[in-house]
Amino acid sequence: MKKLFEDISRINTKDEYDLLLSYLESLIQTATQNGFLSEQNADNEYTREIGRLSRLCANYENEFMTFEFKVKSPILHTIQDEIDPKLVVEYL
Repeated sequence: MKKLFEDISRINTKDEYDLLLSYLESLIQTATQNGFLSEQNADNEYTREIGRLSRLCANYENEFMTFEFKVKSPILHTIQDEIDPKLVVEYL
């Protein structure tokens, strides 16, 4: 396996993040196609490298990125589906 980004210990820019993420995705695809991820607790050069690169990406995401989830919880959907809209207006 040819390794890229061996000398990197931290992602500092969005460009580095995008390149590393693209490489990580291709590495996962190759490892999957070749059966290196077929066992749940597999320990091989692919799983170790995927783990290392994933940690680098996660560290960058925690430090520099914010994510906003715009998904309502299932319970909120259920409540909204069951409530009579006329009652909501009356209380407002």
